[in-house]
Amino acid sequence: MSSVFEASYVNVGRRSLLRGIGAVAAGVSGVLPGLSLAQQREQATLATGSAGYTWALTAVAESAGYWKKRNVDLRVQDFTTGRDAMQALLGGSANFSTTTDTPLVFAVLQGLKPAVLANFSRYSYDMKIVASERSGIDPRNPSSLKGRRIGTPAGTSGQYALAKYLEFAKLAPGDITQINIAPSDLVGALVRGDIDAFSWTALAGSAAQRQSGGKVVFLTQNGYEKYFRSHQLLLVNQATLSSRKALLSDAVNALLDAENHIHTNAAWPDQVSSRVRSTPEEIRQFTSTFEFKVEFNKSFVEDLVSQAQWAIDNKLAPRPKGDLRELFRSVIHDETLKSINPSRVSLG
Repeated sequence: MSSVFEASYVNVGRRSLLRGIGAVAAGVSGVLPGLSLAQQREQATLATGSAGYTWALTAVAESAGYWKKRNVDLRVQDFTTGRDAMQALLGGSANFSTTTDTPLVFAVLQGLKPAVLANFSRYSYDMKIVASERSGIDPRNPSSLKGRRIGTPAGTSGQYALAKYLEFAKLAPGDITQINIAPSDLVGALVRGDIDAFSWTALAGSAAQRQSGGKVVFLTQNGYEKYFRSHQLLLVNQATLSSRKALLSDAVNALLDAENHIHTNAAWPDQVSSRVRSTPEEIRQFTSTFEFKVEFNKSFVEDLVSQAQWAIDNKLAPRPKGDLRELFRSVIHDETLKSINPSRVSLG
């Protein structure tokens, strides 16, 4: 059965990007005139890729007051996906955004230049393949996905996770029908029978279990870590990168404070439960395999290159000129983290 890719990644026009940079420079410029140094506070906006536990570390930084500790008044905008949050950044309505690595890869391959200020967590197991029992998919046999309709949001880590799961299952992209479905519609589509399975978060899988009366299954991920890893990133736009150096340090320090908080305070899920819209028990369960650490290393670049090659090979993005490693290394702004903690940077 041939693969159907029903919607492509949404481009952000360069004119829109240039207008947005001007808006950021004019409207999110920082210190107000006439205030003393003691009164001055940085103003910043963060676009987040949903309010879910995927962004636990940034939720801790916000909820525990680490931005305020760094003298930053932070305004937060929640979006459905990291892709949408990144588009807000590129469009000029935010200084920072959170996203996974997949939307970043698509944007860079299209010639856009969001900068990666921090890589703050990563996981291999939170993206699940969740199937309805009536589909006949065997959760112990990944190859039983062949011939099935699989939903996932286009241009997200869910799409890339599905591609890597097919590789894990020794299936080709054309062996399934891929359907672009928004995250909020995945559970309903599966329960109604519009699709046979979806590739999205463990939390969405749990919601599908509840709504179906337990008639869904999670496919095995035994050995899947060799195929898939998702990185959670803090991006910054070029206007902020070039003109607000102090704010960059404040942002990275806020994330480092949040990382330390997670590792030293077992009650942290209780503090962010309402913010990420999950129970503390769900947060503990679903983030138990996350690695919370602010760092840049060589494997991050290799993972970006691997995703880019997948997108190019499957004609989801154009092949850019030049070397892919050099291209993705150029969008990683490691100088701020290196100045704060050099041991956290090993890009070469």
